[in-house]
Amino acid sequence: MKNELRRGDVVLVEFPFGGSRERGLKKRPALVVQHDRYNRRRSVVILAAITSSRAHHRLPSKVPVTRDSPEGQKAGILMDSVVDCQTLVTIPTGVIIKKLGSLPEGFMHNIDAALKDALGIRN
Repeated sequence: MKNELRRGDVVLVEFPFGGSRERGLKKRPALVVQHDRYNRRRSVVILAAITSSRAHHRLPSKVPVTRDSPEGQKAGILMDSVVDCQTLVTIPTGVIIKKLGSLPEGFMHNIDAALKDALGIRN
Protein backbone atom coordinates (compact mmCIF):
# COMPACT_ATOMS: atom_id res chain seq x y z
CA MET A 1 0.00 0.00 0.00
CA LYS A 2 3.06 2.28 0.31
CA ASN A 3 2.78 3.95 -3.09
CA GLU A 4 -0.97 4.43 -2.75
CA LEU A 5 -0.84 6.39 0.52
CA ARG A 6 -1.42 10.11 0.43
CA ARG A 7 -1.36 12.76 3.13
CA GLY A 8 -4.91 13.09 4.43
CA ASP A 9 -5.81 9.43 3.94
CA VAL A 10 -7.67 7.78 6.79
CA VAL A 11 -6.54 4.19 7.25
CA LEU A 12 -7.43 1.31 9.54
CA VAL A 13 -4.41 0.07 11.45
CA GLU A 14 -3.43 -1.78 14.59
CA PHE A 15 -2.29 1.29 16.49
CA PRO A 16 0.11 0.85 19.42
CA PHE A 17 -1.12 2.15 22.76
CA GLY A 18 0.35 2.35 26.23
CA GLY A 19 3.66 3.72 25.02
CA SER A 20 4.94 0.81 22.93
CA ARG A 21 3.98 -2.08 20.66
CA GLU A 22 4.79 -4.49 23.50
CA ARG A 23 1.99 -3.06 25.65
CA GLY A 24 -0.72 -3.61 23.10
CA LEU A 25 -2.37 -2.82 19.82
CA LYS A 26 -5.85 -1.52 19.14
CA LYS A 27 -7.51 -1.57 15.74
CA ARG A 28 -8.47 2.02 15.01
CA PRO A 29 -8.56 4.61 12.25
CA ALA A 30 -5.54 6.87 11.86
CA LEU A 31 -4.66 9.83 9.66
CA VAL A 32 -1.65 9.92 7.32
CA VAL A 33 0.16 13.15 8.21
CA GLN A 34 3.43 12.44 6.41
CA HIS A 35 4.25 14.46 3.25
CA ASP A 36 3.51 12.64 -0.02
CA ARG A 37 7.17 13.00 -1.06
CA TYR A 38 8.03 10.52 1.71
CA ASN A 39 4.92 8.39 1.27
CA ARG A 40 6.21 7.49 -2.21
CA ARG A 41 9.76 6.69 -1.09
CA ARG A 42 9.57 5.12 2.35
CA SER A 43 8.21 1.86 3.69
CA VAL A 44 7.08 3.58 6.91
CA VAL A 45 4.43 6.24 7.45
CA ILE A 46 3.67 8.79 10.16
CA LEU A 47 0.10 8.61 11.47
CA ALA A 48 -2.01 10.57 13.94
CA ALA A 49 -4.47 8.58 16.03
CA ILE A 50 -8.18 9.03 15.48
CA THR A 51 -10.19 8.32 18.59
CA SER A 52 -13.84 8.35 19.54
CA SER A 53 -12.88 9.65 22.98
CA ARG A 54 -14.06 13.22 23.30
CA ALA A 55 -11.98 13.83 26.44
CA HIS A 56 -9.89 16.98 26.10
CA HIS A 57 -11.18 17.45 22.53
CA ARG A 58 -11.02 21.23 22.89
CA LEU A 59 -7.22 21.27 23.10
CA PRO A 60 -5.61 22.99 20.09
CA SER A 61 -3.74 19.77 19.24
CA LYS A 62 -6.98 17.82 18.79
CA VAL A 63 -9.31 18.27 15.83
CA PRO A 64 -12.91 17.04 16.08
CA VAL A 65 -14.58 15.49 13.07
CA THR A 66 -18.22 14.44 13.18
CA ARG A 67 -19.43 11.33 11.42
CA ASP A 68 -22.27 13.10 9.62
CA SER A 69 -20.22 16.09 8.42
CA PRO A 70 -18.98 16.17 4.80
CA GLU A 71 -15.43 15.61 6.14
CA GLY A 72 -16.52 12.68 8.30
CA GLN A 73 -18.34 11.09 5.37
CA LYS A 74 -15.27 11.44 3.13
CA ALA A 75 -13.02 10.08 5.88
CA GLY A 76 -15.13 6.94 6.30
CA ILE A 77 -15.32 7.23 10.09
CA LEU A 78 -18.15 5.40 11.86
CA MET A 79 -18.60 7.71 14.85
CA ASP A 80 -17.89 11.25 15.97
CA SER A 81 -14.13 11.35 16.45
CA VAL A 82 -11.08 13.43 17.24
CA VAL A 83 -7.81 13.48 15.31
CA ASP A 84 -5.26 13.50 18.13
CA CYS A 85 -2.14 15.25 16.85
CA GLN A 86 -0.40 14.57 20.18
CA THR A 87 -0.58 10.83 19.50
CA LEU A 88 1.70 10.17 16.55
CA VAL A 89 3.31 6.91 15.49
CA THR A 90 5.61 5.79 12.70
CA ILE A 91 4.69 2.32 11.45
CA PRO A 92 5.55 0.10 8.49
CA THR A 93 3.09 0.60 5.65
CA GLY A 94 2.63 -3.18 5.49
CA VAL A 95 0.64 -3.24 8.73
CA ILE A 96 -2.06 -0.94 7.38
CA ILE A 97 -5.22 -3.00 7.08
CA LYS A 98 -7.09 -0.82 4.59
CA LYS A 99 -7.88 2.71 3.50
CA LEU A 100 -11.19 4.03 4.87
CA GLY A 101 -11.32 7.39 3.09
CA SER A 102 -9.58 10.73 3.21
CA LEU A 103 -9.92 14.20 4.66
CA PRO A 104 -10.13 17.10 2.20
CA GLU A 105 -7.18 19.42 1.73
CA GLY A 106 -9.04 22.35 3.31
CA PHE A 107 -9.67 20.33 6.47
CA MET A 108 -5.99 19.36 6.57
CA HIS A 109 -5.20 23.03 7.35
CA ASN A 110 -6.83 22.38 10.75
CA ILE A 111 -4.60 19.33 11.15
CA ASP A 112 -1.53 21.40 10.24
CA ALA A 113 -2.39 23.92 12.98
CA ALA A 114 -2.92 21.10 15.49
CA LEU A 115 0.40 19.48 14.58
CA LYS A 116 2.19 22.80 14.99
CA ASP A 117 0.66 23.16 18.45
CA ALA A 118 1.49 19.59 19.47
CA LEU A 119 5.08 19.86 18.25
CA GLY A 120 5.71 23.44 19.33
CA ILE A 121 6.36 24.69 15.81
CA ARG A 122 6.21 28.46 15.42
CA ASN A 123 5.60 30.28 12.14
